[in-house]
Amino acid sequence: MLRNKSILKGKKLMKKKILAAVLASALLLSVAGCDQNTGNTNNTGTGTNTNAPTTSGNSTQGSDPAQSTPAGNYGTGELKPSDSEGKKIRIACWNYEFKSFVDAFYKLPDGYEIEWVQTPNDEGAYQKKLDEQLAANESASADEKIDMFLAEADYIQKYSFSDNTIDLSTIGVDKADTMYDYVVNAGSDQSGKLKGVSWQATPSCVIIRKSIAKDVLGTDNPDELQSKLDTWEKFADAAKAAKEKGYYITPSALETYRTFANNATTSYLTDDKFAPTEAFNTWLKQAEDFTKNGYVLNTLPELWDDGKTDHMYKDGKAMCFFGPSWYFNFSMGKAMDADKGSKGDWVIIQGPQAHFWGGTWMMAAKGTDNPEIVADIMNAFTKNEDILEKLVKGKGIIDPDTQKEKDNPQFVNNKNVIKKFAEDSSYGNNTILDGQNDIAVMSKIADGIKWDGALHTRYDQTFNETLPQCMNEYLKSLAGVEGVPGVTLDKAWSNFYDKLEAVNPDITH
Repeated sequence: MLRNKSILKGKKLMKKKILAAVLASALLLSVAGCDQNTGNTNNTGTGTNTNAPTTSGNSTQGSDPAQSTPAGNYGTGELKPSDSEGKKIRIACWNYEFKSFVDAFYKLPDGYEIEWVQTPNDEGAYQKKLDEQLAANESASADEKIDMFLAEADYIQKYSFSDNTIDLSTIGVDKADTMYDYVVNAGSDQSGKLKGVSWQATPSCVIIRKSIAKDVLGTDNPDELQSKLDTWEKFADAAKAAKEKGYYITPSALETYRTFANNATTSYLTDDKFAPTEAFNTWLKQAEDFTKNGYVLNTLPELWDDGKTDHMYKDGKAMCFFGPSWYFNFSMGKAMDADKGSKGDWVIIQGPQAHFWGGTWMMAAKGTDNPEIVADIMNAFTKNEDILEKLVKGKGIIDPDTQKEKDNPQFVNNKNVIKKFAEDSSYGNNTILDGQNDIAVMSKIADGIKWDGALHTRYDQTFNETLPQCMNEYLKSLAGVEGVPGVTLDKAWSNFYDKLEAVNPDITH
């Protein structure tokens, strides 16, 4: 995840004109793309591709599209690229979600095509392949260059701090007042230069089963639920009350981890030495207490286990889940099951602390021969409010697996658009909620999210995934899960350090 406390101050357009000649041979871009499959005549999916770093030659940076393109015209096909732009735009991604958005809402200029260079994210394969591609990018032939790529929050800093990515202000992509500050900060380098932008913000909320909350807390009204769950002390009280009624406060002890981690006031790393943060220790204490008291499932499921998600069915016994808007779309399919699901029996609130979870940034690769079109894509999905309103509605998007239309509403990174939906009394989420205006709830959460680059590292994915997983093995032993070998807390730490050193040998502890 990237960050600096300083926020990029966008360069003025006239200054960009003056610098254009100097930057022409030096800067080249590539953007981050996270995507799904769809049938667009301008786009071709290719599976796992590689770069062929054989042909040398420098690409040139074209004219700055921001100088002549009104915000509402980004992505409409009206861009007239300079002759230096390549005809093929290659976007590296790990799935085709962003591709589905591009196919549905973006129009390329005539004569150009997008090639999606998709590498699955399993076992870090996407990052490994991307690192190889970026290292070879400047010397690769035009049709083998990565022009744009996607990066997730847990490793955004790895690429925002890298010389293999472009200062976006040099190609006509600047911070806008409509963007959420934390998203901008996360996409900036050590000196505040903007390296990545996102079409989304990811405020995360507590997703509550209304029927269970009514039984446990006496209400399913979101305002009343917020007042009953606005501190961790109250959350623990609710956990006790839920158990007395035969329910679980959450199905997994890992459920609350991101809330604590995103509100940490210190970093896991100091001078490449690892130490647990106070926020981590507070979460672990809660996890131990909830495990010992039976407030979570005694099987201690992982975040994506069926043992956890089965409790989204109508006969489930878990009252609270934690997640952002993408969680509805990708992780709550069982709640929407026509026969066994619980669609409509959900409401969202902020809960004890505002936090975010995840997010995908578009980044431009050094060496790109398509800076103008890359900039147009980025501006289209951050500034074209017509496109962004369509993303909020999530209609007209083709599912990459079934090739059928599937709703995929987004919480977009544009305050104007969010404000419009938050204040619209006719808008409500009927995909999973019973018409509640989820945008109104999440917009308040988004306003309270902070990103301090000093607290994040390029190794956040290891800390935020591997560390809690290792602790969960200890919690399973604490709960006496059958078939799980005894793992003491010391052993859990030892296991984590082994994995940390295998992936990041320079980190001490």
